[in-house]
Amino acid sequence: MFHELTIFQKVYETRSITKAAKALFVTQPSVSVQLKKLEEELGVQLFIRNGNKGLIPTENANRFYMDSQIISRNWENSLNHLVKKHHSRRIRCVIGASPTTAMYVLPRLILSLRRYTDHFDFELITADSRKILDDIIKHEIDFGVLEKPFMTEHVEQTAFASDELVLAGDPENNAWLMGAPGSTQREYTEKYFTLHHLRPTHIIRVQDDTLLKQLVVMGIGKAIISKRAIVGTLLPYQQLSEEFHRDFYLLNPKIPTSTDIQQLINLSKTLLPQFRF
Repeated sequence: MFHELTIFQKVYETRSITKAAKALFVTQPSVSVQLKKLEEELGVQLFIRNGNKGLIPTENANRFYMDSQIISRNWENSLNHLVKKHHSRRIRCVIGASPTTAMYVLPRLILSLRRYTDHFDFELITADSRKILDDIIKHEIDFGVLEKPFMTEHVEQTAFASDELVLAGDPENNAWLMGAPGSTQREYTEKYFTLHHLRPTHIIRVQDDTLLKQLVVMGIGKAIISKRAIVGTLLPYQQLSEEFHRDFYLLNPKIPTSTDIQQLINLSKTLLPQFRF
């Protein structure tokens, strides 16, 4: 049953037999057989096959996914208790961060959590906000810190700090620096263009936020960036309207993988608002 639950969860998260099989290192026919077996045992249809568009979860699947997470968490807790009694097993905790929060938030958080390193093995992952969200939903990341809000039924988000964006760089410079697709830097840059009816002809596209900041500081172009990024420099900047203020968020699954992870998430929610970023 636990094997069937794992397969169901991965199919639900990926909406694909092929992707689920690849993620679980099993064959596609094996996934299909186990999924069909589970549907027969439950007596309900879990997915609607929609040709090239993949699988569409039924309402029963949506309900069962949440219940299956509780079952998996309770099973994981039981295993942890058994192992702790004999070998005091450490718990893996994966924390995700967007490039901006990885720079300003994550180091402070990990510094505060270092006293828990005898209990947890931390793994830190940096990716764009959408990728972090997707991996949280798939339970591949335990929780994340992002500068972009998301509204989904399986994830909780908690705002813990605000961030002011400014237009940094020489205003006479015609070159604009723009971040990667999907980044909040790019999103706010495009918003600035729209609000000011701009169609720049000289745009330098930069995939890495750290490099983008360095280019601005070196006078290679101007960019919409966090005011924090230019603290301590002599770089000129223009303050922007309230529309260019954003929040930092902690995102976590509504049903975590274990009570130990839940306690760590709760601790992080307490710590993060206390930091001075």
